[in-house]
Amino acid sequence: MMEQEKRMADNYEVYHALPIGRVEVILGIDMTNTDKPYLVCYCDQNNLFGLDQYYGAEGYADYLVAMQEFTKLLQWEVEKLQTERSAVVEPMPYIQPAQCLPIKSEDDLIGRIVVVRPDRLRPEFRTADNQLVWVTGGFGASGNSRGRAVYAETLYTGDEYRYNREGLMGFLKPEHTPAWAVEKLAQRQVEQAQTKPRPRGERGESR
Repeated sequence: MMEQEKRMADNYEVYHALPIGRVEVILGIDMTNTDKPYLVCYCDQNNLFGLDQYYGAEGYADYLVAMQEFTKLLQWEVEKLQTERSAVVEPMPYIQPAQCLPIKSEDDLIGRIVVVRPDRLRPEFRTADNQLVWVTGGFGASGNSRGRAVYAETLYTGDEYRYNREGLMGFLKPEHTPAWAVEKLAQRQVEQAQTKPRPRGERGESR
């Protein structure tokens, strides 16, 4: 059996990695570093290739001090999530497969609203406001494409994320579309119409 490749953050082997919110909180160990053998940092994969990106790194000489910082970052992320959740006033039960029309391989997704599979989201994001997204691009968004990456914005907040095409569950059936989604979509369409450049020579009519 092949030995599993070690996950590294720079020269530190990842010892603890706990996903919370939109990041992972990382504790790494490098026992060859006699000055600061323990590292605490953030990691996210919301980029073009879905690769680990580490940032906010701090080194520590003592393991218990590093663990204190590790748990402190976790608590900050929990508090941020609680603040976000308190700002959502509508009930947001997660969208189920029976409420969707399946996505076919030939479907072009760009400019359309799709539903993310709840099991492809972290538990704290398995709600309708995080599942409904507006597709903006990516090689996986085109019909019959061999690509996987789909770039989209959440309909509720407009935050941008990367998904894999197979992580999208389908198109929400009209009868299951919540009122807030209809309002958000109408608002988005108005904003797009306002920002769309006019052809040369076109002028608005006065009334």
